[in-house]
Amino acid sequence: MPDYIFGLQYETKLFLLSFLIGLVFGAVYDVLRIVRIVKKHHKCVVFVEDFAFVVFCAFWYFLFSTELARGQIRFFILIGMFIGFIVYLLTVGSLTERLATGIRTVYEKAEAWIKRKIITPIYTKLKNKIVQNYLSLRKRIKSRKKGLKVGKNVVYNKDNN
Repeated sequence: MPDYIFGLQYETKLFLLSFLIGLVFGAVYDVLRIVRIVKKHHKCVVFVEDFAFVVFCAFWYFLFSTELARGQIRFFILIGMFIGFIVYLLTVGSLTERLATGIRTVYEKAEAWIKRKIITPIYTKLKNKIVQNYLSLRKRIKSRKKGLKVGKNVVYNKDNN
């Protein structure tokens, strides 16, 4: 048998291993989804994250093909990884998505409470204090700018020399 032909048993083993790697890819992508659900990202950040994920998957596909498939690119390996990825997202991934949505709700409520009860009062007090100090300083500066009164009987800054 030539070196480039695998037996059915070895191909089945490769397919199952690629399926397991697809499950791992699904778990990694699920982490990205959870982070995105909990805290919204800008479209550019999502693009960079997805691009990095694709590079990550391509790297592991390359390593898998190099080490276990004798450097041969096999379509069934790619299909196995894809099926594992989809199976993960449709099973565990759907549960974690619901969990992440619940976490986001708790996060948003906690964030609103912290903002309302802690940050806003501190900000208001600080702002009022700064405005009060500014107005006081402005009043003092304005009172210093008043010129000397000129009168017949009043003499200011007269030199006694």
